[in-house]
Amino acid sequence: MKRIFQDLVQLAQEEGVIDGKHQAIDSAAIDAYEKKQPKKRSEQTGNANWGAKFDSFGNKITWFGYKMHLSVDTKSELPMAIEVTPAHINDGDVAPQ
Repeated sequence: MKRIFQDLVQLAQEEGVIDGKHQAIDSAAIDAYEKKQPKKRSEQTGNANWGAKFDSFGNKITWFGYKMHLSVDTKSELPMAIEVTPAHINDGDVAPQ
C-alpha cells in the first residue's frame, strides 16, 4: 500500500495536480483496541502507547493507541505523506521526514 500511495503522489505531481510548494502538517489520534501495557514496555516494543495532546480549547486529551502524521498539499488538499507511529511519538520528530 505504501508503494502504491507513493506512486499516486508522484503521478499527481507529474500531472500538476499536486505542486507541493506549501504543505500543512498535523497528526490525529488513532485508538487501539488491544491490551494496554505500561508506558516503558510499549515504548520498547513499538506497539500502541499512551499519547496526549491539547485540543483547540487547551484541554488535554489522552488516548491509548497510535498517531497518524499527515502532510497535505495546501493547494489541492491531497495527502503527500502519511506515517503511523505509536501515540507517544512527538509530531516534531516525524514532520521533517
